[in-house]
Amino acid sequence: MRIYYYDMKKLIESYTPHLHEQVCDVISSGYYLNGPQNKIFENDFAKYCETEHCVGVANGLDALTLILTSMKIMENWADGDEVIVPSFTFIATAESITRSRLCPVFCDVNNDFLIDCHEIEKIITPRTKAIIPVHLYGKPSDMEAINKVAQNFHLKVIEDAAQAHGAIINGQKVGSLGNAAAFSFYPGKNLGALGDAGAVTTNDGKLAELIRTLANYGASKKYYHDFQGINSRMDEIQASILTIRLKCLDKENDLRRKIASKYQEGIHSTYVKLPYNQEVGNSVYHIFPILTEHRDALQSYLKENGVETLIHYPLPVHKQKAFSDYNGFSFKNAEKFANQELSLPISPLLSDEEIEYIIDTINKFSI
Repeated sequence: MRIYYYDMKKLIESYTPHLHEQVCDVISSGYYLNGPQNKIFENDFAKYCETEHCVGVANGLDALTLILTSMKIMENWADGDEVIVPSFTFIATAESITRSRLCPVFCDVNNDFLIDCHEIEKIITPRTKAIIPVHLYGKPSDMEAINKVAQNFHLKVIEDAAQAHGAIINGQKVGSLGNAAAFSFYPGKNLGALGDAGAVTTNDGKLAELIRTLANYGASKKYYHDFQGINSRMDEIQASILTIRLKCLDKENDLRRKIASKYQEGIHSTYVKLPYNQEVGNSVYHIFPILTEHRDALQSYLKENGVETLIHYPLPVHKQKAFSDYNGFSFKNAEKFANQELSLPISPLLSDEEIEYIIDTINKFSI
């Protein structure tokens, strides 16, 4: 049996012929940028996330950067002001901070791979301006605790929701839990385009307007540039694809949770630690992470038996060469997870037979 980690081609084929027809309609329309499909998706996604505004941009990194840069302008932050961010995340979270000429302050994560709320207050300084909680692997961070700290210290909260489309915590959608949120629609996401795309959601109209301006070369009116902005746009084809896929997001997230439940119940290998105290919880399972002290051996064994796995992530941000100024720092959980995490297939199109095969293969693993 051959099981891919994520068979994108198979997933997209499940949307045919509707997806092909939609793309052809966009091509025939003559609108390829800043057209009606962007407006439709922005309205639909804002409504889905229960926010007043959505701004489509080119990718998730731009979404985060545009939020920070806009807040920096609006709040008069200085170059070098600080933003707290988990060390165990995809590097884009930290890169958005440095791109905005701000300074990342890394924080360790808890046993659920999320920023450790108990550590945040310890690293706040007079220069701290914001916190970026990452809803890693699809599980929402403890936004109630984070917002409480932010309120006490007058900080902004920016959700990195790139892996958590559709997740809900305390009855509220991810994307509506802070001052603003950044989404990525990279093809492999729970809500993915067929290329790069991203979005910002917020209830702050002035912030949304400034983000839209900065993403358009700093111009709110054509050829009149109030800021030195960037070119960050979602094209019409990607917007139309996302509108179609958004209608299926909740259904696909439910399928991911069902697969996660089977993993939690079925995997009993003594070599593997399962996430979230073996409960499914409120994650939308962009990634199903397991921990093992024998990662290389287990990954090789699974590959030999036809099961493809990935690692998210093999090196925490503070140990990356790109952030060499921070290489001397140590964060216990971030470093442990970087050494032990292995991601199992969790595509919503996995069959019961494939799921059982993965479970059985893991349970047969031995050293």
